[in-house]
Amino acid sequence: MKTLLLTMVVVTIVCLDLGYTLKCHKSHLDKGYVVCKEHETICFEYRACIFRNEVLYIRGCSASCPGGYKHVCCSTDLCNK
Repeated sequence: MKTLLLTMVVVTIVCLDLGYTLKCHKSHLDKGYVVCKEHETICFEYRACIFRNEVLYIRGCSASCPGGYKHVCCSTDLCNK
């Protein structure tokens, strides 16, 4: 019975995802996401023109909204896509 109770407590803690965990998309080449640090409260995306017809989308976490061409800043999980 104690083992079952301990297991339930551990599962509850893991499922609650305690702590600060804003998630933001990474660059468009990497389809995953990154968990932001505690002081990074904003997800961002902006475009960078690297060649005449090539646009690079830069995404990530930030403490403030960075500038850039057609930038997007938001503060909810995975909102910078």
